[in-house]
Amino acid sequence: MRRLAIAVAVLAATSALGGERSAGVFIITAADGSRLVVNVPAQASGAGAIPDGEADRRRELWPALQEAARTHGVDPRLVDLVIRMESGYNPRAVSARGARGVMQLMPDTASLYGVRNIFDPIENLRAGVHYLRDLLDRFNRDLGLALAAYNAGPDAVTKHGGIPPYDETRNYVRAILTAYHGAGGAPALSGGFGRSGQRSAPVELVADAGRPAIVNVSQTGEAPIARPLLLR
Repeated sequence: MRRLAIAVAVLAATSALGGERSAGVFIITAADGSRLVVNVPAQASGAGAIPDGEADRRRELWPALQEAARTHGVDPRLVDLVIRMESGYNPRAVSARGARGVMQLMPDTASLYGVRNIFDPIENLRAGVHYLRDLLDRFNRDLGLALAAYNAGPDAVTKHGGIPPYDETRNYVRAILTAYHGAGGAPALSGGFGRSGQRSAPVELVADAGRPAIVNVSQTGEAPIARPLLLR
């Protein structure tokens, strides 16, 4: 098999299927119609304060999470981290302030995004991802501000001219950004799903039944790629 190794700028995402290490890439279409090749690296360890969430529920919701993320041009790994932080993938979660469901939507926000059953995990997920994308747009793709707005409300971010001085919000933003950016020696890339840099990773073109496919360059300790992305 002829392999052509290439280095591309790809945004970090994750399989979010428990602790199994896996890798792959896929293409998402951003809101402006542009296409992005998104890297799915091995699951990083040491996510800090981010809870793992209930594994079966994460696995069940992953296809819907990917679909919503691709629809709105948001990194699925970011969505996964928000859900883990918000509810641990509990569709019946209710906060002291009345936020509900897997993405902890306030009833007014859920209504704004057309949610009929706030405890339906698919409805809640789709609306939450749409809301997160709108916050990214509102705050000029600044991921920290968008996350702060998701936690404390966009008016609080605007009022304080940045991340509000609330311990809960600052810890929330810090925990997600730390887990999202992770560690490692891969070069940071600017732009993408937030103003802060993302990590790059190499991919390669391989021949699969006579057709080109994009896969990750395998790293030591990673499981085999189950299904490469075919180019048509």
